[in-house]
Amino acid sequence: MAPESTASPDRQPVLVLGPERRMRQIGGHLLVLEYRGLPATDVASAWRALADARSPIRVGLLASDHGLSAPGAALREIHAAGGRELIWVVFGPRPTETDAKELRESGARFVLAEPFNEEELRFVLNEAHHAGSASAPRQDARVPVSFRARVVTKTGERVALVCNLSQVGAYLATPRPALRGGTIDLFLPLDDGEVALRAQVMWNNVPGNLRRAQASIGMGVRFLDVPPETAARLARFRTERRRAYHL
Repeated sequence: MAPESTASPDRQPVLVLGPERRMRQIGGHLLVLEYRGLPATDVASAWRALADARSPIRVGLLASDHGLSAPGAALREIHAAGGRELIWVVFGPRPTETDAKELRESGARFVLAEPFNEEELRFVLNEAHHAGSASAPRQDARVPVSFRARVVTKTGERVALVCNLSQVGAYLATPRPALRGGTIDLFLPLDDGEVALRAQVMWNNVPGNLRRAQASIGMGVRFLDVPPETAARLARFRTERRRAYHL
């Protein structure tokens, strides 16, 4: 099994339960996203990971091809040993409905089906860490998306790839991001038709000044003066998109 990362202890620990190859598959992505993967292949090694962790573990990643003979019982044993229930994200091949039902009954709430990218992994980990929170729904919670949108600036119109979307903003991958503080007109092709939004560039990722090395060249924007009808359409789109990651 791959060793635990030697990164700084302020990285959020995540238990990864499954075959060694699954830890190798996802471990590097966790590091990029500032998490620390703690590998386990069975209940006993999961107990050790929970006991040895430098900070409490709230979330577990369970490989759908875990190889456990009774995954529901295994998760319950892990919960008992840890003294609290973990929120589980199932990743890898999408589980059958029979397996998904058993896993849901044992605490698994989210699914990350292959193929997935780091933006999707970031999203489900954030959702899992906030699961059960009594706080109001986060308007800035970003859902991963991948569609092209029109961007209009003073210098003309171009196309950008929308990587994530929230109620209040988005990240746009484009080789020519606008300057920080500038405003753009953004046209998003949602499921129920295109919406037009005015947005301000809050930060940009450009060669020579990569604020986020793992992000594409592009810009993070915040929506300005969103009309109520448009806000409602954004909310419906985000709700539907989030459902795709619930087990």
